[in-house]
Amino acid sequence: MLGSCSDSDSRSRIVWKESRDGELSGDLSAPTPIVFSKGNNRIIATSSPASAMECAPLDLSAFGGAPDYVVPWQPGHENYTDVFTFQIPEGSALKKIVVEKLVSEPVHTIEKYPCLPSSEESLGAFTAISHYDQIDWNSDSALNFISLPVQYPLAGIALLKLEEDDLLEKFKSEFPLPGYAGINKSNLVVGPGSHTFWWKEGANKMSYVLNFVLE
Repeated sequence: MLGSCSDSDSRSRIVWKESRDGELSGDLSAPTPIVFSKGNNRIIATSSPASAMECAPLDLSAFGGAPDYVVPWQPGHENYTDVFTFQIPEGSALKKIVVEKLVSEPVHTIEKYPCLPSSEESLGAFTAISHYDQIDWNSDSALNFISLPVQYPLAGIALLKLEEDDLLEKFKSEFPLPGYAGINKSNLVVGPGSHTFWWKEGANKMSYVLNFVLE
């Protein structure tokens, strides 16, 4: 069980808890600013999908998939996106992003949306990190659903599905889907300066605890 937030006890330091501090931003151009310090920096939040979605055709041929692939798509990514910016002080670096808790609750059904994957087939939440204080991404159409940021590019991407995973290690490993080569690099360093973390979930309600460990 997580303890209460205390500056004298970094082992249980909670830097953002949505039930206490408010909802995290869903605007990639205006992330929630969060203050990190050395040691543990826990984020406790929930990401919920929109109440309505659609099964939209998507040409994935450029990404190694079928040209007539159908995906679950929800207009308005602020409904299922959490995004926050954090500063790493001089002399520190991010060493781990530990997934301490991950609870998935289905919201939409396959009966209503046949394009939905089963819970076993679901790839999990999409996460990413950039070396900027914002991220640009256009999801105003299904065609742009798989677009990637250009003006403020990503430094690492990963799918989150299991507790105890270290997302920072995933950001240093090859992403498991075709078409994203070159984003993740094994020598990734998240050091002093501004960085933005992006959580993007789709059809499920996801409650999570992430621990950003600075050394």
